[in-house]
Amino acid sequence: MQVEAFFIYHNGEQRGPYTAKQVNHLYQCNFIDDETLYWREGLEQWQPVSQIVLRRKRKRRMLFWSILLGVLAATALFIALFGPVTADAWRELTSGDFTAESAWWRARRLVREQIPRGTDVRFDPFTSAQVTLNGKDGATVLLGGTLTGAGSAAEHGAWRVVLHYDENHMQWSPAGRPPGGTPPK
Repeated sequence: MQVEAFFIYHNGEQRGPYTAKQVNHLYQCNFIDDETLYWREGLEQWQPVSQIVLRRKRKRRMLFWSILLGVLAATALFIALFGPVTADAWRELTSGDFTAESAWWRARRLVREQIPRGTDVRFDPFTSAQVTLNGKDGATVLLGGTLTGAGSAAEHGAWRVVLHYDENHMQWSPAGRPPGGTPPK
């Protein structure tokens, strides 16, 4: 069985013979383009090579990079807007060590739960709080922060939170409330 031979005419030169697979490879690798002509036995005249090759998909690099840039920008904006708030909320909910800083995080959460909805609170940093660890299972936390309500001026507030530490569950709770926050029946 004889392999079909193709000749190409590219940039003013005739080249070949090539197999159909070789012509396709030349096209896919950009050695020849849509302007290239081919001829094989049985044809009366040269034909566009695009009739015999698998059309390469046009690379949409600009579209790819635009989409990637858009996704990265949206992600960065999301992290900038919600990252610190989410990280703070996580620390407030998961503070479970018997340390001054852990007690401070839990006290923040308890204060946040008590303020009216629609009121924003920005707590002063840990370094300005006063945390006293009492024995092996208690803490008193004095913390401050700025409250801003809808349509009202910002005002500074201070809170005193007394906490109990449950070593078995490794969690802080308000003093006088059993661990887990469920009231006795």
